[in-house]
Amino acid sequence: MKFNPYTNVQYNAGIALYPLLTMLFLLALHYYSGALDWPAEGDVRAQRDFNSAIGMSILTGYFWIALRVLHQNVASSLISLLVKTNQLSRFSVHRNRLSNEFKHHLFNAAVIAILLTVIYCVLEELLTVTQELHVFILTAAAVPFWFFTWLFLFQITSNTRYIINNVLPDTNSTKDYLASLMVLIKLGLTNAIFSMGAIALIPIFWFRKDVPSIDIFILALFSGSFALYLLWPVVKLIAKVRSEKARVLTTLDEKITKAISAYSQKNTESESVELLENEKEAIATLSTRVMDFRDWSRIFSCLSAVPFSWSLIKILEWLVASPFS
Repeated sequence: MKFNPYTNVQYNAGIALYPLLTMLFLLALHYYSGALDWPAEGDVRAQRDFNSAIGMSILTGYFWIALRVLHQNVASSLISLLVKTNQLSRFSVHRNRLSNEFKHHLFNAAVIAILLTVIYCVLEELLTVTQELHVFILTAAAVPFWFFTWLFLFQITSNTRYIINNVLPDTNSTKDYLASLMVLIKLGLTNAIFSMGAIALIPIFWFRKDVPSIDIFILALFSGSFALYLLWPVVKLIAKVRSEKARVLTTLDEKITKAISAYSQKNTESESVELLENEKEAIATLSTRVMDFRDWSRIFSCLSAVPFSWSLIKILEWLVASPFS
C-alpha cells in the first residue's frame, strides 16, 4: 500500500499509468487470441467472450486506479485528522497498521479470485476438454479481475472504519471532533462515488445480448443495496455531526446560564463566561452543511451514469445492427 499525502502533478499523472498499461495489455492479449473478433449474429458464446474480454479488462484497470486514489485520499485524511489531534508523529504507526491490514486483504482477495475462477471452470466444464486459446486467456484474465474487484471491496470500507475506531476518539476539542467527522464524510462520499462508477461499467457484459427480466431485477437490487451499503455510513456521519453540534450548543447554553448566575452572586470571574461564549461562537459558526453543490452534482452524475450506460449500450447496439445485419 503506497501512501502519498501530497497532491502533485507528477503523482497524479502517474497514478493511472500502470493500471492503464495493464488494461491495454489485456485488451491486446484478447485481440491476439481472437476473443475480440466481431461475433456473428446469434453466436451467444462468442458474444459472451467478446463482452467479457472488454468488460474484465476495463474493470481491472478501473479498480486498480480506484485503489490507488483511495490510498492517496486515506493518507490525506489521516494526516488531516492527526494534525487536529496533535499526533502527526503517529502517522507512520497508523500507516504500518493499515499496510499490514492491506497485506491480509491481498491474500484474501487472491484466494477468492483463484477459487471463483476454479469454480467457474468446473461449472463450465473447461477442465475436461481442450479449450481454444482465447478461452484459456479469458479464464486466466478472470483471476486479476476478481482479485482487484474483491480487494477494492475489502478496502473501500476498512480504511474508513479504522480511522473512525483508532484516530477519531483521540480528538481533543469538540470543534476538532466535528471537523474530523466532516473529513470522514468527504472520504466516505468519494469511496461511494468510485464504487458507483464501477457499477456503471457492468452493462458492457450485456452488449448485443438479451437481458432477461430476472437479470435486470438482480442488477437493480444489487446496485441499490451496494449504494445503500456505501452511502448509509455517510448518512449516519452527517446525522451525527448535526446532532453532536446541537447537543454541544445546548450544553454550552446551560453552562453559560449557570456561569452568569454564579457571577451575579460574585462566585466566579467574568472570564469563564467569556470563554464559554467564545467556544459557543466557534461551534455555532462551524457549518454542518457537509454536502455542497459540487458533491451533490457528483452524486447525481454517478447515479445517472448507471441508466446512461445502459442507454449507451442500446445506442451502440442500434448503430452496429445495420452494418452487420
